[in-house]
Amino acid sequence: MCSVPARLTIAAFFLTATACYEGGDSEVVLAEVPTYEGTIELEIGRMDGEDPYLFGNIGDVVVDEEGRVIVADRQTSEIRVFEPDGDFAFLMGGPGEGPGELTDPNGLQFGPDGELWVRESVRYSVFRLDSEGAEFLRVLRSLNPNHYGVIDPFTFDADGQLVAVGPVRDADDVSLEARLRLRHDGVVDTVIMADAERQRAGQRTERFAREGIRGVTYLHAPFGPRWIRAHANGGTWAEAVSTEYSINYHHADGTVSVIEGPAVQGPVPSPDERAGAERRMESERERAGLRAHPFSIPDRKAPLARMFFDRNGRLWVEKTGEYGAEIREADVYEGTTLAARYRWPRRIQYWPTPEIVDSVLYGVTADSLGVQRVARVQFRVVN
Repeated sequence: MCSVPARLTIAAFFLTATACYEGGDSEVVLAEVPTYEGTIELEIGRMDGEDPYLFGNIGDVVVDEEGRVIVADRQTSEIRVFEPDGDFAFLMGGPGEGPGELTDPNGLQFGPDGELWVRESVRYSVFRLDSEGAEFLRVLRSLNPNHYGVIDPFTFDADGQLVAVGPVRDADDVSLEARLRLRHDGVVDTVIMADAERQRAGQRTERFAREGIRGVTYLHAPFGPRWIRAHANGGTWAEAVSTEYSINYHHADGTVSVIEGPAVQGPVPSPDERAGAERRMESERERAGLRAHPFSIPDRKAPLARMFFDRNGRLWVEKTGEYGAEIREADVYEGTTLAARYRWPRRIQYWPTPEIVDSVLYGVTADSLGVQRVARVQFRVVN
């Protein structure tokens, strides 16, 4: 079993975008780029039938160089491998803490040498896949004891060093999200990704004490702002606040650029969305024991929904959709240059983050009964 020294080297990086605005409107205009539209061409999973096709709780999906679809099921603690046509090939894992066994597999990633890394609740298990099965290689304990139950991503930097994302405590004992890099010499370097105010955009904590119980409750601004972030293999990462199209893009060499988009507006909340927000705010207010909630419902939702990187290292900036919209849309950047715009069915869920290779997306759908399936989306250019 691998061990990790406790010594941490901590650094923090934070930029505030400084593009010009006049009257609240950005002067930035996005370039004309190709638009791709995606359709679901394959779904793997059933409501009943053979066990390998019955998913309990899909934690992550990746695809290997042969086009095989690899699925982590958190409920069964299994990793299932499917051929490119959707036929079941083999499984590995199963519940337990012994060699090759898994506990809550919630993240998958291929390492720089082609090995499959599986993130569990408190460790990583590493396997080598071949045409007929998998060989268990080793296990590595989490880089951070605070990672228990956390399902944030992990990647590998340009030198093949493991980079995990998770909470750490700063000098004031405040929990902040950080990137933890396991160097080849066994030392963990830690980079706090943004200051507390930015990471907690749209949040407020309130201490309460009643009936002998003390605690902290969180209050949230409905429809944003939220701190969003994304991580790529090779050491690149990005972060932003969802109310502004202004993204801090961290290059692998440690330099930072700012991607400035136009001052787009988010959609207007629907009556159903407003009613749901009011119910959540009232519940939070009661838990905190406050007379009034500190936030109000805005006229528009935040324009940015989330960000993620594809396997080619491109940054996808997904925009917030109208209530009931059937399509998701993202601006896609190669480095800091807008390269394309992609649209795909909203049936693809937010979680887990889609796996995208070239012009194919792999994600998860769920029907009205909650039955999960793995979907493959093929993109084609439309302009």
